[in-house]
Amino acid sequence: MKPIYYIVLLIAVSLHGCTTYAHFSGDFRTSLRTRNYEDARAKIKKSKKRGNQLLYLLENGLLTHYQGHYETSNRYFAEAERLSDRLYTRSVSREAAAFVTNDAIRNYRGDSFEMVAVHYYRALNYWYLGLPEDALVECRKANLKLDQYAIHNGRTSYKNDAFIHYITGLFYEATGEFNDARVSYQHAQDAYSYYEKKFHTAPPQTISEDLEQVDNILNGEGADMRFASLTILPFVQPAGNGELVIFSEIGFIPRKVQEEIDLPIYEEDIKRGKDDKISSVATEISRRRHRVYPIRDVDYWLRVTLPKYEAITPRTKRIFIRAGDRTVQTQIVQNYAAIAKTSLQDHYPRIMIRTIARGLVKYIAHREAKDENEVLGFFVNLFNISTEIADTRSWVSLPHNIQIGRLELPPGTHTITLEARDANGRIIETETFTNIEIKPGQRTFLNHRIYQ
Repeated sequence: MKPIYYIVLLIAVSLHGCTTYAHFSGDFRTSLRTRNYEDARAKIKKSKKRGNQLLYLLENGLLTHYQGHYETSNRYFAEAERLSDRLYTRSVSREAAAFVTNDAIRNYRGDSFEMVAVHYYRALNYWYLGLPEDALVECRKANLKLDQYAIHNGRTSYKNDAFIHYITGLFYEATGEFNDARVSYQHAQDAYSYYEKKFHTAPPQTISEDLEQVDNILNGEGADMRFASLTILPFVQPAGNGELVIFSEIGFIPRKVQEEIDLPIYEEDIKRGKDDKISSVATEISRRRHRVYPIRDVDYWLRVTLPKYEAITPRTKRIFIRAGDRTVQTQIVQNYAAIAKTSLQDHYPRIMIRTIARGLVKYIAHREAKDENEVLGFFVNLFNISTEIADTRSWVSLPHNIQIGRLELPPGTHTITLEARDANGRIIETETFTNIEIKPGQRTFLNHRIYQ
């Protein structure tokens, strides 16, 4: 094949990866802020293509969850799980195209924390559908996935998920499986000690009380059997209050954006790039980012495009939950923003080396094409410039963080008022839920979203 035909082929292949997913997410989030979920689903459909299929499923799974279409939501999430599993078997042709174009041409496979978050929402879907055992199956699947990540994710920070362990414990306890609840609470306590160091998320204050309560029940001291079962047998007379557990999902996870850096390329890099392993040369070049080198010897300034997370913090700091004369304040139990940023930092060196290697190969091809033919050299350079974009895809409808609020209430029907407050204590938004049924000795779960 003549070089000019090769270049035309590469440009054609690269067209799939040149439109960034972030291009669609701005208007998409605008629709979410107004809770216009149908409009949001219509907008995200515009981004649906082969490489973004997983994101399309994840976004729709979450949107239909918020619409209360729990069975539809689970279908989207189940398909997303199957697709993510298949995508870990790499497509050789797609990977080859990504090396000579950009990472955005790859099929998006999902970040680890994103695929674990799927099980949180599926578990809630099943709980709301009155299928607590299926909810627990989702929790167990999440924990199995975490075990796999711990084995295969190497040095990445996200190997465990304290929030998933905690919600698993809450579900186990609510269904009377106290031994499993205690194990989950212990795992959550251990994971939160790591969270506090890595993601600046302290353990919820109630977790030690949960452990103590389960221990008391297992030791025969919990005579009233509070929260012993979702379905209490007829001969057991339920007594005491129930508990409302609210998960407040706050703001938006930061979006990935593109940053550009320039790195010096020397003549010896060109020579080594032709003879040595390109990744070794790229690794050496990557170390120049924070070093000063003599400009006079630079043969070429290589512009590298890399993903980074934008700095964004939701206005809402805490949620105040009111029921009659009772009030409780939420606390953070999951910080997706911190997890996402740390996960990207863990992958950053590998992304940079791969991007530099690709840029160096492109530049060498440009030089060789220019030596052969000026016009060919122009087209090669045009291809290089037009195809070098960062992969800025991510599950953009996920919340910035999740907070928990727990309120003990007498049996009956209650009106619950939620006040979203900023760092100065000012009320940003108020949301009211009516006819929330609290049953004696049982736990009621509720989740909601505040976009500010």
